[in-house]
Amino acid sequence: MPWKRNDPDPLAARRRQLAEQERLLAEQSERLREQLQGAGDGASDPIKRAEPPVWRMEEDGRHERKTDPAPARRRNLARQRQRDMILVFGLIVLLCIILGIVLWVAHVHDSSPINGA
Repeated sequence: MPWKRNDPDPLAARRRQLAEQERLLAEQSERLREQLQGAGDGASDPIKRAEPPVWRMEEDGRHERKTDPAPARRRNLARQRQRDMILVFGLIVLLCIILGIVLWVAHVHDSSPINGA
């Protein structure tokens, strides 16, 4: 049986992870700029902090988009498809057995002597 994921949307989790990494890198680069600026002359203007791209601002948690869940991919349905195929072939075999029994009973009934005549 396939294991269930704790996170219903793995792509959203990956986006959050990448956003967190991007934020940490931005903080680290800001600290390095401040260190470089402090090591140089102290009279220069402070470096303007780079603003995040517009697409990043739109995807912040404030405006969470509600999307319809996408249909499951073929690879996620492979095990279910395998179970369905086993069930279909099992039912075909059962149908053949029942048909064989019915034909055998019909043959025996037709070939038996008539007791009343």
